[in-house]
Amino acid sequence: MLSLPSKPWKKVKIDALGADEYRLTFLSPLDDEAQFKEVLEEDIAASLGEQDRLGDPDWPSRSVTVTLSDLAAFKRKLVYASIMIETA
Repeated sequence: MLSLPSKPWKKVKIDALGADEYRLTFLSPLDDEAQFKEVLEEDIAASLGEQDRLGDPDWPSRSVTVTLSDLAAFKRKLVYASIMIETA
């Protein structure tokens, strides 16, 4: 049986900003801004809950602000999107 190659894992850091807001910063190298936006649309936005929001992306810092109602659920969904979370 043939299978598709697995998606490469990406690494991110999550910093609490307060009031259910978090900064998600990519630590893995990204080729360009187009790839950054693609990852945000396909992986990060797909991992958000119904009441969660994705803020404006910042390409120079490779980060985006997210508003989350359930951080633990978001972290679990990131694993399914092949995104590892760096812990302090």
